[in-house]
Amino acid sequence: MKRLIINKRTKAVAVSVTLPVVLLILWQLFTCGMFASFKLVPSPCKVLNTFVILFSGPAFLHHIAASLERVMSGFLIGIVTGFSFGLLMGLSRTAEKIFAPSFHAVRQVPMIGWIPLIIMWFGMTELPRVLIISIAAFYPIALNTFAGVRNVPRHYLELAAVYDYKGWKLIRRIIIPAALPSIITGITLSLGMSWAILMAAEIFIQTEFGIGTQIQMGRDRFNMALVVAGIITVGLLGFSMTMLVEKLAKAVERERGIRTEL
Repeated sequence: MKRLIINKRTKAVAVSVTLPVVLLILWQLFTCGMFASFKLVPSPCKVLNTFVILFSGPAFLHHIAASLERVMSGFLIGIVTGFSFGLLMGLSRTAEKIFAPSFHAVRQVPMIGWIPLIIMWFGMTELPRVLIISIAAFYPIALNTFAGVRNVPRHYLELAAVYDYKGWKLIRRIIIPAALPSIITGITLSLGMSWAILMAAEIFIQTEFGIGTQIQMGRDRFNMALVVAGIITVGLLGFSMTMLVEKLAKAVERERGIRTEL
């Protein structure tokens, strides 16, 4: 049985890495075949060498640490406020009538569109960078929390009424566990949006440290290997954090699954 599980996992890993390996080979062949200028499309070896140079000094680690701190600060602020807002609208029809029209109208504004206004209000400081990330994280978790709360099965609520579950006890024991899959999806999407807007926040709101700053430096110096290395770094960090959040969320979901006996 263990051997069968190991074989399945090995096969799953092999399938997962097939596309990246194929793309890497095509990338190398493309650059070796001189289909494009090496200045515009750096080879994988050139990018790898850039990574080695970057990680040989402490400066790049400072850039990564700054971006991680920025993302996590904005992400946490966004999911806390977004979860609270989505829960409020999901629990109260009155709150939905008051806030939903404005919320749905405002969220149509592209995230980059907020940057000039936030800069004018708060200047070129750390606050607007964190704020724009928190706004990006706010929308997915708010929408998914609202949808999860509204889609709680009716018989759960009827059974809770039989046992006289009210107020916070009803929310904690029934509504949140039932809405947890949707909330988890919202958290994952919020994290993805946080990483997606990070580059815009760091490039448009210039900062001394950050991966976006490195990418901007590579562009200014026409160092495409540095630009690609920065993009890959963001992708790997975002992917790793998303996988971590998904594993933690699944563990919480298993731990706090809906109990059939109240």
